[in-house]
Amino acid sequence: MTVTEQEKAAIWTPDQRLRVFVSSTLAELAEERAVVARAISALRLTPVLFELGARPHPPRELYRAYLAQSDVFIGLYWQRYGWIGPDMDVSGLEDEFRLSSSIPRLLYVKGPAPEREPRLTAMIAELQSEGTDSYRPFRTPRELARLVRDDLALLLSERFTAAAPAAARSSPSRTGDRPGSRSLPVTSTSLIGREQDIVDVATLLRSPEARLVTLTGPGGVGKTRLAIAVAHELDDRYPRGAVFVPLASVVDPALVLPRIAAAVGAATDGARQPLDAVAEHLAEAPTLLVLDNLEQVVGVAPDLDHLLARCAGLTILVTSRTALRLRAEREYPVGALTVPALPDRPDTDRLAALPAVRLFVDRAQAVRHDFALTPDNAMAVAEICRRLDGLPLAIELAAARSRLLAPGALLARLGSRLDALGPGPVDLPERQRTLRATVEWSVGLLADPEQSMLATLSVFVGGWTVEAATHVCGLPEDQTLDLLDALARHSLVPIAVTDAGPRFGMLEAVRELAAERLSARGDLADVQRRHAGYFGGLVENADWPAQRQGEWAERLRTEEENLRVAIRWFLTHDIAPLPHLFRILWLFWQMRGRMPEARAWIGELRSRADALDDRARAELLFTSAVTAVEVGDDDSALAAVDGLRRLQGRIDDPYLESAAQLALSWILPLVDDVDGALRTASTALDGFRRQHEPFQAFAALTVGMAEMALGRDEAARAHLTEVDELGGQFDNDWLRSTARTQLAALAVGSGRLDEARDLLVRSVDAREDTEVSTLSLTFALVAAARLALARADARRAATALGAADGLRRQAGLRAWPSTRRSEAELISRVRQASAAEDYAEAFSAGGELGHREAVALVRGGQG
Repeated sequence: MTVTEQEKAAIWTPDQRLRVFVSSTLAELAEERAVVARAISALRLTPVLFELGARPHPPRELYRAYLAQSDVFIGLYWQRYGWIGPDMDVSGLEDEFRLSSSIPRLLYVKGPAPEREPRLTAMIAELQSEGTDSYRPFRTPRELARLVRDDLALLLSERFTAAAPAAARSSPSRTGDRPGSRSLPVTSTSLIGREQDIVDVATLLRSPEARLVTLTGPGGVGKTRLAIAVAHELDDRYPRGAVFVPLASVVDPALVLPRIAAAVGAATDGARQPLDAVAEHLAEAPTLLVLDNLEQVVGVAPDLDHLLARCAGLTILVTSRTALRLRAEREYPVGALTVPALPDRPDTDRLAALPAVRLFVDRAQAVRHDFALTPDNAMAVAEICRRLDGLPLAIELAAARSRLLAPGALLARLGSRLDALGPGPVDLPERQRTLRATVEWSVGLLADPEQSMLATLSVFVGGWTVEAATHVCGLPEDQTLDLLDALARHSLVPIAVTDAGPRFGMLEAVRELAAERLSARGDLADVQRRHAGYFGGLVENADWPAQRQGEWAERLRTEEENLRVAIRWFLTHDIAPLPHLFRILWLFWQMRGRMPEARAWIGELRSRADALDDRARAELLFTSAVTAVEVGDDDSALAAVDGLRRLQGRIDDPYLESAAQLALSWILPLVDDVDGALRTASTALDGFRRQHEPFQAFAALTVGMAEMALGRDEAARAHLTEVDELGGQFDNDWLRSTARTQLAALAVGSGRLDEARDLLVRSVDAREDTEVSTLSLTFALVAAARLALARADARRAATALGAADGLRRQAGLRAWPSTRRSEAELISRVRQASAAEDYAEAFSAGGELGHREAVALVRGGQG
């Protein structure tokens, strides 16, 4: 036989049996590729796997030829997007997927995938959005091998059946086998961000111990979509298929069993109870029953329990805003697509990988085909998702507004979440066509006392404890607990378990509706007064302790939003407690970088200081002085000191007297009186030591820094070492960090450069649950600049100085008074050691660094 030129050019696979092309990245999925090849071979099929360098042809030409000769396509995906060849816009992995559209495709995605590359994430989202393919999640090679064997066998049997005569395909025995499989809804949009949930719920349902699983969560979180996806995943495990029973329109629990009977095809008549009819029909046959929207008919729960007892092969998957409270029930809370804390300047690819952002983009493109995530709109999209608590329904409604509004304009209109998003698609249930309708549906299921409690709790911002709820609601603790439990069961009040005990919260959309109802009640003013009183007392009754200061500061951080509400209430209704509260809070503001906000409150209070008594004025002047120093408001700081001096002798309080001396010591360097600053700081230190006050550590730090400014290095080192030790005793990271930065500067001055570097690294090694304060970090950066200059690295020194300047400008701070002169001298030395252009460039680059990048620079990285 003559071989044609075309046949000569063809690239043939090893044999000509039914061929299954396997597409994946090579290195990260090597083991998975091997088990898939074995699974294909076990079915007497031929695996076709591209291996780089396996044949004497260019890679792109090789895999395309192999794919053109294949009958089935298997795609394996995990975290890597793959290599992009010359003259290609997509990787070989994506190119293979696009070229396979004409043959059957089986796709598998490995999880978890915490480092999945953004382009692979987008590709997976695209293949789902097309609606023609679905993928199966897996975790291990062994699980993948089983899935591939089963799916290939099913695919081949379906292809064989499709080729059979129509009469044979529609025989009664065939259609009677799986009456429920066609009841699963076919979704028209992709399910995004639920890959792990699908795996977890499906795994739970496969275990023999979990025969009743309830997906709980607030309205609009995506329980129904998740249930449908899980049912499709498990459908082929059941001879009858998965049976989907929608119950949103059913309001009488007695009608649930008849609806189930109709769905499974159980014959009912007047002589038999629906429960008996369903139980006899299902008998021992394995069946997955999906009951959707059961929250308004949870009274049927005992019947479902009886049904499970009588039908050994029955498994039930429920979606409901409240759990059924059956012993056989396994609850699976469906969480929102939360947007995590982001770094200073996250890149667009990182934002694009967030499930909430992916969902927004997908739905926005449905109404505006040219919508794309860009560096200009990515942060606005992420903030929209965050403001909407990651609630999928709210995100979908917001994305639909992209037809008219750019993300920035939409974000500006989110003041009222309930009404800003407008109506959703008409194919949504009526209760979900607006966010308001969804929330009202949920709240309408509550009893009157529960609705009243929900409205009262809307006064909290950022969550609350049982103790806080009991005080603000004015109810006995047992009754408060019962009502909180009821609201949690309805998925309106999520609970977080913390080391300090349970903490409750509320989605902002729910809180907005609840606040509307509270504002219409006659006791609104009383509720707000009790809220302010509780959080004012929380601060006032727990002044800075001598130990566990980190834990105390963390509690203040947890309650920060509630404290803001309380401060605003006091400014409006009763300013008397505020000077004392501010005197306690200023250290927290310092550690958390809240000085500009705090200064605004202090300024508002100072304008009304005539209404305060002498003690309150003294506390206010102290707080005004020490905060003014940090933000560089030198005039206000000096004016506050003058006010404190005028009050001397009128305040019989040793603590306030020592505090006034400490404030004075911070401010005297502004008028070049460092000697006076050392004397007053030493007086404050002696006073605090006599009183055993934890403020002695801050006084010792001030003494040490004044001694440094005066060149008394050994005395300074002794005091700063004491501060480092006290910081450990008090559990105060701010003290330890700041002391180590100053000790590092002393070590540089004495030529101990390795010791300085070690101290700097330790100064920014905060615990996981804390962050180095901006003030401490700027101290560290200046010390790092000294170290770099000592090592003849003027460029690094300029970068560190620029970073300190940039962080201060962002936080509204200035250099500490006692360090300003030495820092100015350091800048001059770095300038002299650098070319003018090099210094300016490095200083400017440092000013662009964010907090985390600056920490990396101090640790020795490049920032």
